[in-house]
Amino acid sequence: MERPDFTVPLIRTRQGILASGIGDNEIQRAVRTGTLVRLRAGCYVDGPLDDKDLRASLGARVGAVGVRLGDSGVFSHATAADLWGLPFLGEPPDTTHVTVPRTAHGVRRAKVHQHTGSLVPEEIVALGGIRLTTVPRTLVDVARTEGFRAGVVMADCALRRCPDPEGLRRAMEASIRRLTGAVGIGQARRVAGFAVAEAESPGESLSRVIFNEQGVPAPQLQFPLVLRMPGGWTQHCRTDFAWERQRLVGEFDGKAKYERYVRRGESPGDVVFREKRREDALRAAGWRVLRWTWEELGDPAALGRRVRDALAEDG
Repeated sequence: MERPDFTVPLIRTRQGILASGIGDNEIQRAVRTGTLVRLRAGCYVDGPLDDKDLRASLGARVGAVGVRLGDSGVFSHATAADLWGLPFLGEPPDTTHVTVPRTAHGVRRAKVHQHTGSLVPEEIVALGGIRLTTVPRTLVDVARTEGFRAGVVMADCALRRCPDPEGLRRAMEASIRRLTGAVGIGQARRVAGFAVAEAESPGESLSRVIFNEQGVPAPQLQFPLVLRMPGGWTQHCRTDFAWERQRLVGEFDGKAKYERYVRRGESPGDVVFREKRREDALRAAGWRVLRWTWEELGDPAALGRRVRDALAEDG
């Protein structure tokens, strides 16, 4: 998996600023004018800091905690997931998560969640001036603490991005074995077994979880088809989901999907038109097409009924 795209800015402590000959009044004036941004008590970064730049804000936040943390702990759980650029169901939490040894004092501050536990060297990586848990250990910790759905969404994404997905899965399983008896470890084991590299978006991953919860037969993912298009030419395509025996195709329609397929000089409307032509060709080839959106993922029981009913039809 690629290196995370965050940068930890230079964090200035109050003691360090005072030692340079700048007094408290000047610090307060700099904060008021925006040339210095207060991150937390005694920690500052040069301004201005664009709050809309989430990666910059994240780097500043972990940098401020890192000053207090020193070498006693490692950024972990949801914070490590955010640093690695893994997707969340909803907004990433603004609480910073760190893991410290049971014997360490660590940091105890507002919006810092301190986990106690042991990490082996192969579960820690140093990047961008900070230490954080590796992707496999991060996935295990998130699955243990954030729930099966959140765990699958992140694990699917990580497997998809990784050039060696089965190696990543084995590393997850190794961390799970080291955490035998830990809270939530059974859930992490389920996530490691359920996650796949074929789901191409969080919406597809959540759809898979809902199908499993609602008793929908497992579909084939990224099912390849060759379609005859208007004009007589053929198109090779893949569908998000397919139940081949029932000749049913399932498509999750998220905004990111249409943005992803916009070609140079096109608008999202062009993608929608192209998708409609593709659906017409699917139906002409004898396939039925079922579509759903994020709104429908919010009612799992209704979506499950809809898919089961479609599978029960003769076609």
